[in-house]
Parts: sequence; structure tokens; C-alpha cells
Amino acid sequence: MSFYTDFAGYFEAVFPFDPSVHSFLREHAPAGARRVLDVGCGTGDYTSAFANDGLEAVGIDRDREMVEVARARRVGPTFRVLDARDVARVEGLFDFTFSIGNVVSHLEQGDIPRFLDGVRGRLERSGVWILQVINWDHVLQRPSYRFPDIVVGDGRVVFTREYPEVSGDRLRFVTRLSRGDTTVFEGEVWLYPLRTSDCLAFHDSAGFELLGHYGDFHSIPFDPNAESSSVYVFRRRG
Repeated sequence: MSFYTDFAGYFEAVFPFDPSVHSFLREHAPAGARRVLDVGCGTGDYTSAFANDGLEAVGIDRDREMVEVARARRVGPTFRVLDARDVARVEGLFDFTFSIGNVVSHLEQGDIPRFLDGVRGRLERSGVWILQVINWDHVLQRPSYRFPDIVVGDGRVVFTREYPEVSGDRLRFVTRLSRGDTTVFEGEVWLYPLRTSDCLAFHDSAGFELLGHYGDFHSIPFDPNAESSSVYVFRRRG
């Protein structure tokens, strides 16, 4: 995943910390939560926010450079280089776990049951699991999809993202960061769409119950036909 290694130093400029995201996560955490796990933590700003709230916060990410940046910039959380599919290897139990930023879309559907078993196994009884991916139901209705450009700072730095060809099984995620006429980096990775019906079925089989499904972190109702996120709040059953 060399794209993410190249991207690590720019990640926070392109995707700055959003207080509304932190507020949503905090509001849906169980009362009295003490330990939190961030799956696909990137450079660790949300992991760090929970550490600042007084929780024991752990972040995992498969990209070593992302984790090194997180360790260098954050004091308080614990960060580990670990593939999401190996979440069961994280020590201890957590009151709630979250994964935001479309991280889980990097997993092939054949890996989802193993991943969710690992998430459930790391949760306390009735622990909460929050998952955010893009609204794949909407994207899959199109032959291609381009996100709005992200313009950074004085406007000379621009980040572009697109799926040049949309299919139901996997898509090329093509990215480019440019400064003026110069390409800083570009790359692509494969992503695996996770439709709402499949996501709910996987979670039901893994022992989760749905508490809420939203179109963004302001709790708007989810609309499968809208250009939005897909934010799920689950609770471990039993």
C-alpha cells in the first residue's frame, strides 16, 4: 500500500481533524467507556482525541509510515502496525471500536467475516462498534465516480480521487496530489464495495445488532440514493 506511505506526510492537511466526527463517536460510545480502539487510524488524530478525553486509546493501521507519523505527533495513545484483518491480535477488551474513512472497503468480502469476528472478540459485552464507508449503494449506480477535489491551503495544493470504472466486485481507487503544475504523488489501490444489504447481513451473522444508520456524522437519515457516507452504529449481542 505504497500510496498511503507516500500520503502519510500530507494526510492531516488533506483530511484535517473534524470535531463533529469526534462528537458523533463520543456521543455513541457506551456510558462510562474507558478503552477505545481505532481500526485504520491513519496518523491518529481521532485516536488522540479520545486519549485527551481520558480514555485508554489504541490505534492500528497497516501502513508503517502512517503509524510512525502518529507516534511522532501524538502523546497518549498506543499505536500499532497491524492489518485490520488481524484485529483479534490486539490485546485486551474495548468498550467501543470504530473505523472511519472507508477503511473497511480495502477488505475483500471474503475477509469480512474474519474481520468482524475479530472486532466482536475485542469488544466488551454490549460494546459498540461504529463503521463508516462511502455510500456504495449510490456509487454502484454509476459507470464511474469522481469525488469533489480537495483544495488545501492557498489553493495550489489539490487532492483528487476517483473510481474510473465502477463494478460490483472491485474498483480502482485512483488518487493524485498536485502542487500547481507539479504532481507530488499519485497512486491507486483496489477497493471492494460493501452494499448496505451485505454489510447488515455480515454483521447479523457476526453477532451484532444495528442501533443506527446515518448518512453523515450529523446523524442525517441514510438514503441509499444520496451522495453521502454510510455510518453504522452496532452493538455486540450477547
